[in-house]
Amino acid sequence: MFRDHSPSFRRGHRCQPSGWGVLFVLLASLSARADDVQLQSGGQIEGKVSRIEAAKSPYTLIEVDARLKVAILDHQISRVAESAALAEYRQRVAATPQQAEDQFSLARWCQQSGLRAQARHHLQRTIRIDPTHDRARAALGYVSHDGKWVRLEDLQKSRGLVRIAGKYRVPAEWMITQAQEAADKATKSWVRDLDRLKKVVARGGDRGAEAWRTLAAIDDPLAALAIGKELVESTGQARDLRLFWIDKLSQLNAPAGLGPLLRVGLSEPDEVVREKALETLNQLAPTAAKQFYVQRLRDNDNAMVQRAAEALSFFPDPELSLPLINALITSHKTVIPADQSTSVGFNSAGGGGMTTGGKAKTIVTRVENPAVLNALRQIEPTANHGFNQAAWRQHLAAKLSGYSGHMRRDD
Repeated sequence: MFRDHSPSFRRGHRCQPSGWGVLFVLLASLSARADDVQLQSGGQIEGKVSRIEAAKSPYTLIEVDARLKVAILDHQISRVAESAALAEYRQRVAATPQQAEDQFSLARWCQQSGLRAQARHHLQRTIRIDPTHDRARAALGYVSHDGKWVRLEDLQKSRGLVRIAGKYRVPAEWMITQAQEAADKATKSWVRDLDRLKKVVARGGDRGAEAWRTLAAIDDPLAALAIGKELVESTGQARDLRLFWIDKLSQLNAPAGLGPLLRVGLSEPDEVVREKALETLNQLAPTAAKQFYVQRLRDNDNAMVQRAAEALSFFPDPELSLPLINALITSHKTVIPADQSTSVGFNSAGGGGMTTGGKAKTIVTRVENPAVLNALRQIEPTANHGFNQAAWRQHLAAKLSGYSGHMRRDD
């Protein structure tokens, strides 16, 4: 804080010092103090600095004058500008002309030297000399809008935006983000709680029984993600526990539980657990499940195609006929890498030579899929055209047109 001790300063009357008066007071203050402590909040305190390390929480002691000392915790301090920087500043400020560009250059030097308060002073001095100095305006947080310089914060407020964590955002967007962060925090908490309760259950006894009852009583939808994580990642768990997780996801009926159920319905090695997941999906989200598994019918991995067809057999919907027909025979690419080996050979005439492996090759294999045929026949039990896709398409077209005769006729 700067005080004007000139004779014009009287009790009950405050004088506003001129630009040169501010500069004089600033220089006088700097000459009397050794260091400048920049605070995280943006303020500053000047004085002789001492570090106190022995305390439980280390802090910096600033001797402002012979009668006043201030203790500041380390995490509240952004920078301590040593006396050398301030001494150079005194020299620079005395030699800098009162021209806009010169004041701006000095402001930039102050910023680079960690003298933030001094930098702001000279930026403000710059725009007082030249109100159109765009770089100084920008450094002070101004933007040009409709031919006028306005503070960015005021402009964004007029647009309905608020500054949050250094960014301007729509309040509704911020509320959604806050809700998501709260949900993520709750999920992490549930992950820890489930892990703890599982361990207690495994020990058995009265505490194990109580932990099991606690698990059974879970009714928070935010627990669905943690339960789904248990279901997908803990494949070595006992069947009863995995079936319990599926039942719990069914009870919670939360969107976060859909993904784990879909993955278990596709890839679970335990047939009982897999069928339980598919039955649950058929009750909770059959449309989403069908869309998910139909997409897997186009997978390049034939094993994935077969598992997707097995899953679709739990959803006997006539609308699945065409995608199943298309997947009766699927093509799969296999890349054979280039052979890097070399070989030496001789012909019957005694000539010889050295050969190297060829380029990488891509082999396309067409595969018939019995699981797809099985799912298709559940939808169309009166027809059996095997893997003849053309016959199946003709059957489907006739069914949709209502024509029961043969599609071809002899002339």
